[in-house]
Amino acid sequence: MKKIILILCALGFSTQSIADHHSPTNAVVSVLYECTLNDGVSAADVVAFGKNTVNKFATANNLKMNSYLWEAVAINPPYDEADIRWVNYFPTWVDYYASNETFGTKGQKVVGEFYDMVTCDKPVILGVRNVGGPIPTIQEKPLITSVCQLNDGKTMQDAMEFMPKMTKLMNKTAGANVANSIFVPAFGISGFDYVGMLTGATNDMAKLMDSVRSGAMPKAMAKAGMQPAATCVNDLHQSHLMIQQPL
Repeated sequence: MKKIILILCALGFSTQSIADHHSPTNAVVSVLYECTLNDGVSAADVVAFGKNTVNKFATANNLKMNSYLWEAVAINPPYDEADIRWVNYFPTWVDYYASNETFGTKGQKVVGEFYDMVTCDKPVILGVRNVGGPIPTIQEKPLITSVCQLNDGKTMQDAMEFMPKMTKLMNKTAGANVANSIFVPAFGISGFDYVGMLTGATNDMAKLMDSVRSGAMPKAMAKAGMQPAATCVNDLHQSHLMIQQPL
């Protein structure tokens, strides 16, 4: 399995490009741990741990970070081994390393409790760019990740141009408000060209998925003459907000 445990840094992208509230506007560094749950532990247990123990520690130590847990719901091979993906966002690399130092010195008990609950792999590095509008910050929301291979003759520039148009058409067709980001592999990972992340409030995501199920979205794309730049496999997560600090 190609591990999607991500340090999502803005490699080649400006901080303004990370624009939705899942990845805060001024975040430049994101670290995502791909983990399996240890025996007797549920995703809800890890979310509660993040909202309480980790949140209190981060607040007490003035750490500039936001944290989410992506709970695997329906994931296709070869990316289906992880039960959860824990993602931290930081506004700068300085804040990232300050957090590492604080958890490594003052937070060893917290870290130990975390690894009593889960088993995680090492990270790899990708770049991230938001290609949709901002969405409300909410406690839980569906999140679709699309693992994509560029079609013959297409480039990442084609994908970057296609995704905003598609997101706009999705929202118009479904009467929804969803946002889209693209993650591009940089170091330590291969096997795909990019991962698209689509998310929004539950009602908006349900409207979008119903528009695909009913055929309304494919018809709208055909009418608009839109051809995808890539062939993608879609996976579904449930995103849980655990730490929300001013960045």
